[in-house]
Amino acid sequence: MTNATIELTGSGPSPYVVNHPIQEPVVTLYKAIRSDPDLLDQVVAEVAHAIERTAYWDDVERIGLAVWEALANAIVHGNHCDCKKKVEIAVGLNGSGDLYVIVKDSGSGFDPSRLLDPTAAGNVLADHGRGIFLMRQLLDEVDFRFDHGTEVRMLRRRPWRE
Repeated sequence: MTNATIELTGSGPSPYVVNHPIQEPVVTLYKAIRSDPDLLDQVVAEVAHAIERTAYWDDVERIGLAVWEALANAIVHGNHCDCKKKVEIAVGLNGSGDLYVIVKDSGSGFDPSRLLDPTAAGNVLADHGRGIFLMRQLLDEVDFRFDHGTEVRMLRRRPWRE
């Protein structure tokens, strides 16, 4: 991912943007939630509403789907739906309209290079394995960090309009 990233501030209530041409984000949202799948829709709706209010994108549903997939992976695969474990989500929007999203769980991680291609003939009918593929299709950049949990970092650049 580019040098423009949001960092989680540990136990602090808000993310901050580092190494970015515009140091201060104009919109930030931070939440720490229980690893409860029943909370997914509520949290994604809150994130989508915050993004929608900026009026930068007309496809907030696509962004919301990517956020939903990242949160679902963190809750189900990272934290194994253990409600004692938290999932953190940080959202930041800079002055240029670029959107940064980080979702962090306390899981042991995985090897992204070992993910199966969900479009391959043997995988098309599988009932799992599309989340990261969808995130990569819907957003401009998706990468992972593995340090005291798994952190998915997503970037959506502001679309240019004429």
